[in-house]
Amino acid sequence: MDLKWEYKELVESFIEDYYSYKQNNMSDRESLARTYNEYETLLNQGEMEKAVIEILYGEFLLKQSKVLITAKEKTKEELLSLDFTKLRTELTDDEVKELISRRDNIVLRLDEKPLDFCSEARWYYQEINENVKKFFESLSFENEDAGQVVNHVLKRFERDCRNTMSENITIKVTLAELLINKGINAQEELNNILSELKQFNMEDVGQQLSEEEKEDLARRIKSLLIEHFAEI
Repeated sequence: MDLKWEYKELVESFIEDYYSYKQNNMSDRESLARTYNEYETLLNQGEMEKAVIEILYGEFLLKQSKVLITAKEKTKEELLSLDFTKLRTELTDDEVKELISRRDNIVLRLDEKPLDFCSEARWYYQEINENVKKFFESLSFENEDAGQVVNHVLKRFERDCRNTMSENITIKVTLAELLINKGINAQEELNNILSELKQFNMEDVGQQLSEEEKEDLARRIKSLLIEHFAEI
């Protein structure tokens, strides 16, 4: 990436690469981190390149349910250091005005985002809940037995289960809830999940979840275990 980029070409390339990572089942946070790393060498090529990359990074950051505190501080610092007068030789006045407006919007809205204090790139709590449900709903139970479908779900999220404890347990809790609420007979697989939940210690997630998320997850686990053992 050492060639001179055109403005629109750089914008389109950054966005395309971000969504390419997303299509490979990576979290919003990991997708953005990997994309930024790919373009980091361009930051010193010129003010246009720096402005485009930092502004796009900031806008994708705002789409996340939380923002890592160090990312927030660094992004604000970089955005406020942009010298838009240097862009007038490469961009039109309207393009420069648009970038300034977008920069100001990011700086303002970053202060409104919930903060993440854990450095591990991962799916956030609500994001992984929603993704497990979405994938589960996309599966067909007509041609496969329930156990195979459960294994499809676990295979799809295998990488995430290995990544952090918070992702692993949240995936298993969401899957168990779906099986029970929909009356799907996958008792062996459900028992395996519940056995794992019974052994789970909330302290193992550290700062991967907020206190409110820990409370919600603990409530969901307790409800699943009570319902399960009441049936035994």
